[in-house]
Amino acid sequence: MRRGIVILLIGFVGALGAYVGTYLAGTSSSRQWLRSERPELAWLQEEFNLSDAEFKRVSELHAGYLPQCQEMCRRIAEENSKLHQLIGARSTMTPEIEGAIATTARLRGECQRNMTRHFFAVSESMPPEQGRRYLDWVLKRTLASEGMHMGHSLHQ
Repeated sequence: MRRGIVILLIGFVGALGAYVGTYLAGTSSSRQWLRSERPELAWLQEEFNLSDAEFKRVSELHAGYLPQCQEMCRRIAEENSKLHQLIGARSTMTPEIEGAIATTARLRGECQRNMTRHFFAVSESMPPEQGRRYLDWVLKRTLASEGMHMGHSLHQ
């Protein structure tokens, strides 16, 4: 009986060790990214083969754009809330609703312009081939989305 328990314990410890080893090996790059100075951007350095200097420049661009992006998201959310309140309080289209729609459309257009400028600036700070690949990648995920504000998740 005692021998069976020892064998069972050895098997359990071996299985646990195998699991921990597999987990650590499989998550090593993700854990390394989390220890980096800008973990939300660490994947860019690896994916686009950026040197430390190029990555530093991309990080600086990101840090400079982030407050502007957050403010734009706040303004869009505020205007969306106003629009929903207007629609909820009316049973027909009104000039106020049309004005609110125009305002949200204007803000989303401004957001799209700002984001696209930022994406071009980031791509220009990379080696040409990687910059083109980045631009293709990021524009497919933002300009093709239903709402440009949805693309902001890349920067948050």
